[in-house]
Amino acid sequence: MRSLHQTGDVRFKPPMTSSSNSRTGVAAILAGALIFAGQAGQLAFGNTLEPVWVALVVLGIAALAVAIWGLRRLVSTRIGRIGWRIAVAGITLLGLFAVQTVITLALTGDIPENFILFALGFLLLFVGHLLIAPGLRDTLGRAWVLPLVGAAGILVAITLNDEPIDLMHDIGLFVFEGAWVALGVALLRAERRRQPDTASALV
Repeated sequence: MRSLHQTGDVRFKPPMTSSSNSRTGVAAILAGALIFAGQAGQLAFGNTLEPVWVALVVLGIAALAVAIWGLRRLVSTRIGRIGWRIAVAGITLLGLFAVQTVITLALTGDIPENFILFALGFLLLFVGHLLIAPGLRDTLGRAWVLPLVGAAGILVAITLNDEPIDLMHDIGLFVFEGAWVALGVALLRAERRRQPDTASALV
């Protein structure tokens, strides 16, 4: 049995419930899918249906907040828990940006020109992803690397955001979104594997 205490890193065994873990997985999938739908829709059809694309992204950010909050039960290292807190700060800033966008769109018919909250939010999420990932190894196995994939996508998105490489910004966001969909699927699969083990232990 793996020791709960390892050199230089304390591992926790947080209580896990089936319903909350499944909810986290579903929220992660919805987060990636909704943000992708809003981004892809805007790229494909332009600003014709901009309120629809904004609504999809806002819903995606809300789902991402639910998913990140749910990860608190699954992170098993002290560094991972620090990363989780940083990620919570990041998604809070993204939530404020979503509110700013909705209000600005309602008042002016356009999205805000100030993206400071967006950039700071994603910067904190980048750091949070890096620190959370190792803490998910006990829960996800090899899929613990998915937050690192998401972090790589964020790095591309926030550093390659000017013409003529604006396409790389969108690709970076697509990678981030795909990583969260994959993370959600991995969480649901891990939960399905855990349930038979739990049932057999109770027999």
